[in-house]
Amino acid sequence: MDLGLAGRVAIVAAASKGLGRAVAEELAREGANVAICSRTAADLERVATQIQKATGREVFWQAVDVGKQDSVTRFVASVEARFSCIDICVTNSGGPPSKLFADTKPDDWRAAFEQLLLGTVFFAMETLPRMKKKPVGAVHNHHLDGCQTTRGRIVAFQLAASRGDGTCAYFG
Repeated sequence: MDLGLAGRVAIVAAASKGLGRAVAEELAREGANVAICSRTAADLERVATQIQKATGREVFWQAVDVGKQDSVTRFVASVEARFSCIDICVTNSGGPPSKLFADTKPDDWRAAFEQLLLGTVFFAMETLPRMKKKPVGAVHNHHLDGCQTTRGRIVAFQLAASRGDGTCAYFG
């Protein structure tokens, strides 16, 4: 399928595994150059190499803590310096550690809040002004929907200032 992404530049957060990795690889298969981030540099380097080999597209990677604004700011600036623009930004993350609700401490919830909501806000703050310089751009926020539990263990949690199916901002 041709989605018209050839030559576009896409940021994908939390891209070292799972959904983020799959999104990054599919964007590259569609012809986009991708910039991926997550917290673990070794995983990112391996995934970037795999995506480059599979697609022939350039993959830029950097370890980033999306809950820290300065970390997101540095990453987005590095992506812009590398590719000269940003056309697409996909935020993606899980939630708090999978543990019993009774064992989930306030600091766990604060960390989940920072990762899910503030990470999305930080990426929007950094990418939207850059994208507005061009006639077309897109930001998509994808997070796990709701709070799901299995036998008292939290396996997925979403804090979002968005619809449950994600928020998209398109312009152009």
